[in-house]
Amino acid sequence: MKNIIVTTMVVVLTTTALLGQEFLGVKVDGKKETVIAAFKSKGFAPSGEMSDNVVTMKGVAAGKNIEINIVSTPLTKTVWKFSVYLPKQSNWYSLKAQYEEYLKLLTEKYGEPTNMYNFFSSPYEEGDGYEMTAVYAEKCHYAAFWKQGYAINISQWKQVNIVYENDVNSDLNRKEKDQVNKNIF
Repeated sequence: MKNIIVTTMVVVLTTTALLGQEFLGVKVDGKKETVIAAFKSKGFAPSGEMSDNVVTMKGVAAGKNIEINIVSTPLTKTVWKFSVYLPKQSNWYSLKAQYEEYLKLLTEKYGEPTNMYNFFSSPYEEGDGYEMTAVYAEKCHYAAFWKQGYAINISQWKQVNIVYENDVNSDLNRKEKDQVNKNIF
């Protein structure tokens, strides 16, 4: 009986790990061109300059205009991260409210964050009237991280940023970057 329970738990955990992260039903996995095509089929369009490893797309999700950076490895072009930017906010109270709203949603879905930070670096502090200046100066540190490869933070662009990272492909990214660097130097 114990063996059956242990085996079942291993299968469930392994399956969960292999399912990976996804955004709008698109997995953080696969070849860059395949992932871009999947987002295009959902109404997203490439936006701005594209680099070899990062493609920015704009579209609508849950009635909000968003941007998503699709990040791939340097050699095999395997997608390892989505970085989703919610609409830009013009004041601290709306930015903080948006952050707290999505933090709550992620916490309900994935459990309590492994690490969480909510503070300003000197000379700024909440309530001083200069919160948005602190955000732009990268002196606002509001972020939460989950072991499963999810994160949320307030970015210097006055936007809430939600990150979906595939751990296996992230390791592949590190290996490919090391290989590229070894070939260069």
